[in-house]
Amino acid sequence: MTGRGKRKRAKKKKIDENELRRELRKQRQRMLDEDEVIKPPVIELPEYPEEIRIGGIEGGATESTLVIIDGKGKLLTEVKGPSTNHWVLGMEETSARINAMVEIGKQNIEMSETIPLDSLGLTLSGCEEEKTNRVLVETMQQKYPNAAKTYYINSDTIGSLRTALENGGIVLIAGTGSNALLVNLDGTTTTCGGWGYFIGDEGSAFWIAHRACKYVFDDIDDLAKAPKPINYVWPAMRYYFNATDRKEMLPHFYNEFDKTNFAKFAKEIVIGCEKKDLLCLHILQENGKYLAKHVIALAKKAHNDLKLAHGGLKIICVGSVWKSWNFMKDAFIDEIHESQVLDELTLIRLKVTSALGACYLAAEKINWIFTKSYEDNIETFYHYKRDNYVKLDVPKDIIEIENPQYILCSVANRNYK
Repeated sequence: MTGRGKRKRAKKKKIDENELRRELRKQRQRMLDEDEVIKPPVIELPEYPEEIRIGGIEGGATESTLVIIDGKGKLLTEVKGPSTNHWVLGMEETSARINAMVEIGKQNIEMSETIPLDSLGLTLSGCEEEKTNRVLVETMQQKYPNAAKTYYINSDTIGSLRTALENGGIVLIAGTGSNALLVNLDGTTTTCGGWGYFIGDEGSAFWIAHRACKYVFDDIDDLAKAPKPINYVWPAMRYYFNATDRKEMLPHFYNEFDKTNFAKFAKEIVIGCEKKDLLCLHILQENGKYLAKHVIALAKKAHNDLKLAHGGLKIICVGSVWKSWNFMKDAFIDEIHESQVLDELTLIRLKVTSALGACYLAAEKINWIFTKSYEDNIETFYHYKRDNYVKLDVPKDIIEIENPQYILCSVANRNYK
């Protein structure tokens, strides 16, 4: 055979790579079609709704709450427990605390500890990642098989949202730490914050406490003068932390650091606000601005069906910092107004524990449907509408009282509807 003939035969044997890829895809699809489809296990439920037991845990950085309901949504028991953040405690300790709460709940309703709950919802601080969430559930199943038949797990923000609203809105948590979540009606989500005290937590009790300490240290060092006198905050720091000077504060910042205990110093700042201390008032106003910035960031991603709904964009406000709303209100609303991102919003607080929302989600996990009383779970505490807003650029009626460290700034004439 001539060399030319050999070259022709070689060309005929050349592989078409595109055709090969297509054939491999077809083979892979045939293998998938032939494989047996793995279905999730079917959860056997009691015959009567009254016998169904669904649990839900709201887990924060400071404390947790478990509730157990029946198949009609009736609350059977509520149990208070310690924090359940696995990033702080580790998986095994977190699992042990969850199981201990479940066992107490079962005892309260005279349910055998050997009978698992039909479903358990875990909406916990720190449960934002699917991978670590899966590890937590696997740990529960392996170590405590009698706790629950199946689990729903997600972040604490989701639990708060589903306690208040059936579908979309914003959850803004301001407790020991802070976090914010937007859920649109199509299920898309966006978060802002929630990165922990080291890199974030603006708007939280921890941030308030840290801000106050930072102002004092920088002012005494003459590194940067505090915006207002420190003659209330500095003595309050020494009293709360039982320290005589700044060096004795250092263990509380480092080797003896306890985030929860440190964050509780924020209560002293609120007391200062009640006494009209200017630095405390300034810190709470700063905090209000940061909370508003969370809303603004998420509102940019909110769909119009949420923003144009009756009452505007719904914000579910969760956490102890919201108890000081009156000291943050002006700065919060000013920030919202100046951003021009929203024309209307409604601030909502929960009247019940968001562990109830965890129960709702746990019920959906096993496809159990019952009527949920969302309206009974919430109350509105503020409504903003751009057209009804009047801002005073300069606060009026600044009145000095006997002690010059306290100044009353009256803005009673501001018109909010």
